Amino acid sequence: MANSSKKQSSVALNRRRLLQQAFGFGASGLIAPSLWPFLSGCKPSLPASTPTAPLASGSAFASAQPRKFLFVFGATGGASINDSFLAVRQSESRNASTLNTFPDAMVRSIDGTGLRAVDLAMDEIGPLPFPVEASQSKFLAKYYQDMMVTTLTGSSVSHPVAQKRSLTGNDAWNGRTLQEAVAAQYGEGLLLPNVNMSSLGYAEAGTDGSLPAFAGAQPVADPAFFPFSLHGYKGIPGVPDKKLIELARNLRRDRLEPASAFQKAFAASPRVQQWLAQRAQQTKFEELNLIDRLNAFESSKDLPLEDYGIGSHEHAGILREVFPKLGADPLHNQALLAYLLVTQGLSCTVTMGMGMNVVIDGDDPDNPLLSNTPTAFDYSHNAHRATQANLWHRTLDTLDRLITLLKRTEYRRGESFWDHSMIYIATEFGRDKTRQKGQIEFTSGHHTNNGVLIISPMSNGGRVLGGVDPDTLLTYGFDPKSGEPDAGREMTEAEIYAGILQSLGVDTSGSGLPDIRAMRRQA
Repeated sequence: MANSSKKQSSVALNRRRLLQQAFGFGASGLIAPSLWPFLSGCKPSLPASTPTAPLASGSAFASAQPRKFLFVFGATGGASINDSFLAVRQSESRNASTLNTFPDAMVRSIDGTGLRAVDLAMDEIGPLPFPVEASQSKFLAKYYQDMMVTTLTGSSVSHPVAQKRSLTGNDAWNGRTLQEAVAAQYGEGLLLPNVNMSSLGYAEAGTDGSLPAFAGAQPVADPAFFPFSLHGYKGIPGVPDKKLIELARNLRRDRLEPASAFQKAFAASPRVQQWLAQRAQQTKFEELNLIDRLNAFESSKDLPLEDYGIGSHEHAGILREVFPKLGADPLHNQALLAYLLVTQGLSCTVTMGMGMNVVIDGDDPDNPLLSNTPTAFDYSHNAHRATQANLWHRTLDTLDRLITLLKRTEYRRGESFWDHSMIYIATEFGRDKTRQKGQIEFTSGHHTNNGVLIISPMSNGGRVLGGVDPDTLLTYGFDPKSGEPDAGREMTEAEIYAGILQSLGVDTSGSGLPDIRAMRRQA
């Protein structure tokens, strides 16, 4: 009986079951108990053994002019600039005990930049018994020359509304999102120019009816599974020969469908035409063997990819060292897929970010860590300081890994992909500036006044555009041309939107967008 049961289990291991075992997901969609020890966490730095040799690009780009690449990271729930790169020391404020200021020893800075960083440790996250040990200074020291903080006052404290406005500049250009604008400029000829792995307002499409069809976003719900969706039959045991599949596809296209009543009735439908055009692209994905080239998992006894004819990216071992929690950590999955989509010549803009689900790091079962709090940054309603510190650390740790790979991958003529890339940490709003007198931990609500972080060799890096009043913690704006602080001005969503696109070289002529010269490194 035992042998019979074992044989049945082996026979039942089809491609779907293989993938479920690979990523620890059962029919319910929940992470399997066997993977709890490997759930995601935030390491303070990359492994010392990570190779530093350049990685070859997987695809040559056909465009005559270099493309630019935009990575949007959705800091869901309200990432506060006052708890990161515009932190205020207690000694600098006349109202230190009632404002969200920090003990001086917790705040690091880079002389001449205005940029700050917060390093702290706490025993719990409000009522949740998980310790926090968060460091922003390592990231700041490593990337400050490419880091630019711009102050901003938003227009909504509703999560989905404010999220979308952070991408459209509050409908600054006919409702076109930043990603759509970048894809329209640089994405023609790419198979997946605009990929979106986020949710809520960060995943919404824009409303510009004049947008080229190719620039719309391709949603990806599960980046770990996504590479295995890019082939129609590879990995299926007993699949017919490739030539037979081609014959069947041609028969369907040329004879069966044209003769069907449905096709005769709806052949002119735009939706049917779109579906047929998208289906025709399937062979392009297969010809490029993207099921292997976007896969960083290795074949093993528990994951016998080779038995199913599935391979891995040529540098899969290096990729797994940089993203060691691949498969279990949602952010590692997203950031690695973002890297592969761009460097394999498929996309010019990718959106990712933390969702609102809890993520536990169970590397040490006796001392688990909370990697993603309930409702992400919005758990600041319950425990502001620990939540902000924990999730800023997690955000920066993930982006450090992404940037590391982009810097090591050659794009063209000795330039790396990072030389042509921008990361925009989008957040829907900031948090309240006050706290109960002297409280180390406290709660906070939503506040429209905030700022955003942009990381790019193309931005006016190594500086803060605008500033913060240490006695109120309210941020103020800057002159759009010179970048000089202007205490009487607040920056709008449309201005930040315009500055991002112009820094990326997107043609905004005729859009009515303002010229935000101060945000560009070379204006």
